[in-house]
Amino acid sequence: RFMTVHLSSLDEAEHDHGPFSLEANQNLEAIDGMLSRLAAATRTNDPAAIVIVVSDHGFVSLTHRVNLYIPFIQAGLLDATIDPKNQTPLVKSWQAQPWLASGMAAIMLRDPRDEQTVAMVRELLNNLKSDPNNGIEEVLDRDAIGKRGAFPGASFLVVMKPSYYTGNSLSGEVVTDMLGHGGHGFSPDDPSMRAAFFIDGKGIAPHHELGIIDMRQIAPTVAQLLDLRMPSATATPLPVRQ
Repeated sequence: RFMTVHLSSLDEAEHDHGPFSLEANQNLEAIDGMLSRLAAATRTNDPAAIVIVVSDHGFVSLTHRVNLYIPFIQAGLLDATIDPKNQTPLVKSWQAQPWLASGMAAIMLRDPRDEQTVAMVRELLNNLKSDPNNGIEEVLDRDAIGKRGAFPGASFLVVMKPSYYTGNSLSGEVVTDMLGHGGHGFSPDDPSMRAAFFIDGKGIAPHHELGIIDMRQIAPTVAQLLDLRMPSATATPLPVRQ
């Protein structure tokens, strides 16, 4: 038997108010109480039940938005307007455009084989990165993106510094202030993006520190506890048993 429960409100509280804000801490305490009641009810029904708590990402306080559409529009690589219905960018034509992903942006080319456009975009991104005020940590090319297993089809990947978030303004300043909010989606190399993993129950080693694990090990671990096999999984189960 297997049941999942998604408690999502902490994500909303941290986005709206920032991690470790009063609102986020109060929300976390409420979730902690829910988990206690759920675990107690589960073990009343089945004393051998195993309870696992996981999260999918960490959080960081945000200070700036980086509006990458603007330099692409200025360079003539993108033509866009604001959709009056939902107030989001509406792309009319493009040679290259950013796909915004919170603390990253995948740069897509209409024709990835167009070497002239590739060179133009590379120069644009390198110039943006050279200014520390733009908050760009890394600019990865296609080979480097492939090694990290991210964004298939992207020609470049812009990785923001912690606290710098991608924005979607089409005009004005490239970098604008953004205070009182939190975000995620940054490089997994950033310690603030580390998620949580807790497991407790019959046959589980108590007070055992697993260290930093690969998130892809969680599903094979759960499958092993259920006496199931995941032949397509490449990550190994975690050593959680006594």
